[in-house]
Amino acid sequence: MSLLRWVPHRGCLPELPALPGTPVVLLHGLLGSPGNFELTARALIAAGIPVIAPEYGLRGTVPVERSLTELVDALSPHLSSPLDMVGHSLGGLLGLRLARQFPGSVRTLVGVGAAFRGLPAPRNPVLRRGIGTVMGRGALDLLTPEPWAAEVPAGTRVVSIISDADRIVPRESSDLGEVVEVHGVRHEYLPSLADEISAALAWTPRHGRYPGRAAGP
Repeated sequence: MSLLRWVPHRGCLPELPALPGTPVVLLHGLLGSPGNFELTARALIAAGIPVIAPEYGLRGTVPVERSLTELVDALSPHLSSPLDMVGHSLGGLLGLRLARQFPGSVRTLVGVGAAFRGLPAPRNPVLRRGIGTVMGRGALDLLTPEPWAAEVPAGTRVVSIISDADRIVPRESSDLGEVVEVHGVRHEYLPSLADEISAALAWTPRHGRYPGRAAGP
């Protein structure tokens, strides 16, 4: 059990209306909640894009495999059709796992400070145990002495939004696929980057490019 599960949630998710089109799934991170994406959810809804924002794993503090199972159960009605996903921190890793487990289901995955390759494990075993006590098994499952291998799944476009002020997830973990760099944004505020996230999602599959970018040959 994590002692930090009782920390108040940041943000308040708006009402999610039923809208036509490809849904965007917002996946919060460790000790997070769907409300962390409040500004992004409001921007997507205002643009007429349907949003799904499941809460899972007692705020991500349970074992990562349990969180993944809960997400599969929550998203099972939608996995037969293409989805776009935005994953913060642990949510980015889970989005990557879902894209591998269900080939063709995740059209675009946007990682915001995503722990695609885990987090550096402290050498001190007492400190590692303390992380588990305070932050839960989900945090322990992310710790690794060496970054995990991570590849862009076939059929999925991955965009990583990385901040030079992120002191939680190092760049070597979150750098995957196309990279968008932002400056001065702390890890916990990355889900609020509505403009950057919307731009990363707003691509044209027919042309394989961002709107506004010069078309290729």
